[in-house]
Amino acid sequence: MKLEARTDLITGHMPKVVLTIGGSDSGGGAGIQADIKTFSVLGLHGTSAITAITAQNTMGVQHIYPLPPEQVRAQLTSITEDFSIAWAKTGMLHSAQIVDVVADHLSANEIPLVLDPVIEAEAGGRLLRPEAVSALIDHLIPIAGVVTPNIFEAEALTGIAVCDMESAAHAARNIMSLGAQAVIIKGGHLDCTDLLMMKDRSILLPSERIPGENHGIGCTFSAALTSFLAGGCSLEEAARRAKEFAKSALRGSLRLGRGAGPVNQSAAQRAEAIRYRVLCDLERAMDRLEENPKLLDLMAEEGAGPAMAVPGASCLEDVAELKGGVARIGDKICRRGGLRFGEKSNKAAVILAAMRIDPRARAALELAPSALSLCRESGFLIMDGTMDGTVGSTMGSTMGSTTDSTSRDRMGADGRGQLRGEERSKGRGSSREVPGHLQAGSTLLPIAIWDEGDHGKGPRLYLLGSSASSLIDLAARMSGSHDPAPGL
Repeated sequence: MKLEARTDLITGHMPKVVLTIGGSDSGGGAGIQADIKTFSVLGLHGTSAITAITAQNTMGVQHIYPLPPEQVRAQLTSITEDFSIAWAKTGMLHSAQIVDVVADHLSANEIPLVLDPVIEAEAGGRLLRPEAVSALIDHLIPIAGVVTPNIFEAEALTGIAVCDMESAAHAARNIMSLGAQAVIIKGGHLDCTDLLMMKDRSILLPSERIPGENHGIGCTFSAALTSFLAGGCSLEEAARRAKEFAKSALRGSLRLGRGAGPVNQSAAQRAEAIRYRVLCDLERAMDRLEENPKLLDLMAEEGAGPAMAVPGASCLEDVAELKGGVARIGDKICRRGGLRFGEKSNKAAVILAAMRIDPRARAALELAPSALSLCRESGFLIMDGTMDGTVGSTMGSTMGSTTDSTSRDRMGADGRGQLRGEERSKGRGSSREVPGHLQAGSTLLPIAIWDEGDHGKGPRLYLLGSSASSLIDLAARMSGSHDPAPGL
């Protein structure tokens, strides 16, 4: 008895069901495992028919244990008796007998097919027997909606050595003459430009090369292509989106094992979730600021409000803040704009500089210079942002300004420098003492950064913490208008 169909709680729609037919990668980087991860990240339900079990890791394929053709047929029958398959894809098929079983079943059930003609593993090892190539040409290519060979697979299918776009087009036309509806010659081993050939036109899909070895990118691309086609995209749109998805998975490749590490299908999704959490924390911080307008008295007038970065931030696009800051209108605080990533500001530059010393220093709040005494009274460590200062030097490079020779002398030959802490012997209240220079890896949050200013610019004061909301709570404590928040 079938259960009542239920819609996806996020999209409100029934998820599409797709099918992958291929080998199991015990290392989890390619094959069925890569396909299922891709389907899941893209919001589809993935089913699978395993053709072979491999003993495989990042260094290569050590053993292959093919399943008998009747066991492959049994899996396919079980799947299609219960599920409506939107699209299927094939990977490692290993033998001519398995190719025949797959072709017969897909044809009988009229399931559209993405044929990824996997012949060798990216980590090394033959996955398709030589005699099975002929079966692939005779039985699967004629029923394929799209075939996705790399340049070596294209040569194995056609006998044409692919070395540029002209030879790629020649090979693609040859494959289409065998019955395929479309062909994508993947150019990862050339200049990373893919060739999409359809019956009425050809399209080049260029991309930049991402350095480093990887495992599973071909499977990920064809699985993503299958997913987007199942979702109703045209072939051109599906190919473009699959290429972008594969690129993000490649950028997020995991440094695992001793060989070619696996690509990370969830990399973009995780990055998006992290950015969303930053925006949520900033929203909480702004809510608390709006509830306590007196906090503006502590803050610098220009661009008031906190900024916050994602973990591992390296550029302005990784830092979010309120565009335009806030303004006081009567007894209320009003936002001048919305929360955005990539705003060019001193707070963002300070965060990026501070995170080189303490990766947890992901949030900054600019205070009025007059609040320096409150920082001392609160016992904060006060760092000099100009003398030997990473903050001062990095602010200059991040904001696109030049640094004079005096500043370069302060920073040292490598231009990186360090932050110097206040010492009790200088008579600066109860601020915490730092022995010598603050080194990378130190964790002394919260920290106040004091910049004396030069070249006609006035002094600036920044408060650094682990989150935007914690900084607003800290400012409330400084002003005496809020009870101490836990964990600060």
